[in-house]
Amino acid sequence: MEGTIIHVPQKHLVGLSFSGSFPMLVEYMPKLWETFLKRQDEISLVISPDVRYDISNENRTYQMYTEYIVVEVERFERIPEGMLGFTIPERTYASFTHTGPMEQVQNTYHGLFGWLNENGHQVDEQALRMERYDQRYVPSVHESARVDNAYEIFIPLR
Repeated sequence: MEGTIIHVPQKHLVGLSFSGSFPMLVEYMPKLWETFLKRQDEISLVISPDVRYDISNENRTYQMYTEYIVVEVERFERIPEGMLGFTIPERTYASFTHTGPMEQVQNTYHGLFGWLNENGHQVDEQALRMERYDQRYVPSVHESARVDNAYEIFIPLR
């Protein structure tokens, strides 16, 4: 597993969110993706319609997670009903690519955290994590068991 250190500029994002425990996420995230994909055309000023993000906010104290399925927009003009808009600041991330069936994602995360440790990088636990999805894999559209699934994982660094 090899990572790349990258600088990501500020992003304006619009989409849907879900909060709950990890077991709840496993159940509800496919439904959130499905709903988002059906409603994505309601969002105006989308920069790249085929690029979507899953932004993760983890509260370790309470073991609660908030996940945001979003697209990047030029600016906030009109946020559709039931959706939200927010801005993430520019920052430095370690970038990794998961390739393969989704059942193997845990192995990818294990490998990337090992790489971060071995290379002396510290994760910023207060910052949001990002996963970037493009045409290589779209949750709830492509089969999770496909061997050619691929998406980017961004881990925020201190």
